[in-house]
Amino acid sequence: MEEAAARNLFFSTNCLEQSLVLWWLLRRRGIAADLRIGARKDEQRFEAHAWVEFRGIALDSGGEDHLHFVPFEERATWMGTN
Repeated sequence: MEEAAARNLFFSTNCLEQSLVLWWLLRRRGIAADLRIGARKDEQRFEAHAWVEFRGIALDSGGEDHLHFVPFEERATWMGTN
């Protein structure tokens, strides 16, 4: 959903921006999805990745990309008003 919309924008978005939009849209509709952020060290680089999960299933990670990242233990909580 968010990836299809992002492809039609005149600017590029990253996984965090796309995940935040999807998470916000789902939460606004009363769907208790989780925003997950993970990290990994690849040789000398520190990398991070964001994705949205619903009932433990990644919704927007573009396949299994999220499996290569160790998620932070704390999940994001709803930030805003309805």
